[in-house]
Amino acid sequence: PFQRATLHARANGYVEQVLVDRGSAVQQGQLLVSLTAPELTAETAEAESRAEMADAARAEAEARLAGTEATFERLKKAAQTPGAIAGNELIQAEKAVEAARASVRSAESAVRAAKASLQATKQSEAYLKVTAPFAGLITERYVHPGALVGPGNGSSGALLDLEQISRLRVVVPIPETEV
Repeated sequence: PFQRATLHARANGYVEQVLVDRGSAVQQGQLLVSLTAPELTAETAEAESRAEMADAARAEAEARLAGTEATFERLKKAAQTPGAIAGNELIQAEKAVEAARASVRSAESAVRAAKASLQATKQSEAYLKVTAPFAGLITERYVHPGALVGPGNGSSGALLDLEQISRLRVVVPIPETEV
């Protein structure tokens, strides 16, 4: 064959379906094997929950910031009247606004981290679908539904063998004296 590949799972999981068998002709990108991983589904749900919690914390921090800014502005306006507001109260309100802004920045960082974690778990879920890297013919099937599979090298973790036979590669040994 012009190309040959032994296909492996990229994530640990149970074989749910094997959609091809020996002799099956497949197209590039075609789904060959689907896996299930209950713990990965749970991780994704947990990551979604963390992202929602981080979003809520950010919204809460923004609301606190708006409140402290409004209080600071009212105190600043009142401080224009001599003797109405103590200078220390104005400084405390200003520092509260700075702290609230820092809290918002921290919450925004937490949101970005939670969304990145969610994206990573969703990417891992995509690994549960094994597709053909090129068009060809399935020459060997190593697994059946229900089998536990995972990433690995060698034939021990292999799912399928795929060969591209639309083009062939010929290797002919020629003695040096004939060249």
